[in-house]
Amino acid sequence: MKFKTQTSVLKEVVSSVSRVVNPRPSTPALTGLYLHASDGFLEVIGSDLDITIKSKITVDVDVEGKCLVNSNKLSEIVRKLPTKSLDFTLRKLEDQDYPEAFLKKHEKDDQTQEVLVSELFDSLKNVGIASTPEGGRPVLTGVYFNNQDEKTELAATDSYRLATQQISNFPINDVGIISFKSLSEVIRLFENEEETLNINSNEKDLYFFNEKYFASLRKVEGTFPEYQNLFPKETLFTAEIDKKEILESLDRSTVVAEGYIPVTFIFENNEKLTITTLNKDVGGGNESLNIKILGVETGDINGFQMSFNPNYLIQGIEVLEGNKVYIRFSGNEKPVVVQGESENYKYLLMPVRAS
Repeated sequence: MKFKTQTSVLKEVVSSVSRVVNPRPSTPALTGLYLHASDGFLEVIGSDLDITIKSKITVDVDVEGKCLVNSNKLSEIVRKLPTKSLDFTLRKLEDQDYPEAFLKKHEKDDQTQEVLVSELFDSLKNVGIASTPEGGRPVLTGVYFNNQDEKTELAATDSYRLATQQISNFPINDVGIISFKSLSEVIRLFENEEETLNINSNEKDLYFFNEKYFASLRKVEGTFPEYQNLFPKETLFTAEIDKKEILESLDRSTVVAEGYIPVTFIFENNEKLTITTLNKDVGGGNESLNIKILGVETGDINGFQMSFNPNYLIQGIEVLEGNKVYIRFSGNEKPVVVQGESENYKYLLMPVRAS
């Protein structure tokens, strides 16, 4: 196999595809990138079984052929290519051990639909913050696509928090649960491409593709938890807070909270909220914010308090639209609902015990 192409093009493709390759897979062949040069094109394939990425670029093919080479070594060599000419040799891996399913060609067909990149990707990033990191319970590591009439609600939870967001006109009805780690790679791969993206699915996989890249994501087996009834049916009162001010205050609190010590909200009255943190080994602090209490006959909330994981709270507030944050309280030790100026995104957060 021998081909010619621009160094910048090869760097981009090898870097994009190699990101999904597991450096310590169960099968040695899965450490490799599969290269196939023919008919004026170079195809590059990489996978970790949960996600497979393919890229097809135009090259000048001198000698057609295919090979499987170590992904990490190839990506490092390509990344460090100089402007001058050089020869570099890599030992090939046994390509007959590479799964045939990865090599299967996928073409646009009658079942292929188009999806708006911006709305879908923004919503996935907003919801995905609540998913469990890889290695946890599989159904909680993903985003659930819950189809309701003509709308699709995205949902993710790690049991301590829950995020949901509605998107419109999503064309696939049988997505189920997809790993957020895999979805993050898709976002990274396509977010700077066209406004629309081709999408398709079958019983086991979800596909995203355009002329340059193809991504196959394995669906997570299992049943997503029943989450709709977790949102409180009644709201005791709602605190309206300036988004920038509360984020800055929480950020300062994390200096002493060190990521695991909770912050406590203490409502001094209907116009003032005190955020307090205490770390016995470091110190602590108190900071007051101006707030506005909303609700019908909320009465006096003087002394009402609740504690939260500060990082979880920051992550939920950061993705909100608008300049205001609305935190809906339903009572002591009950979860709160955090929303912005758009009502289609909801972030449910469990309180924690103050240390």
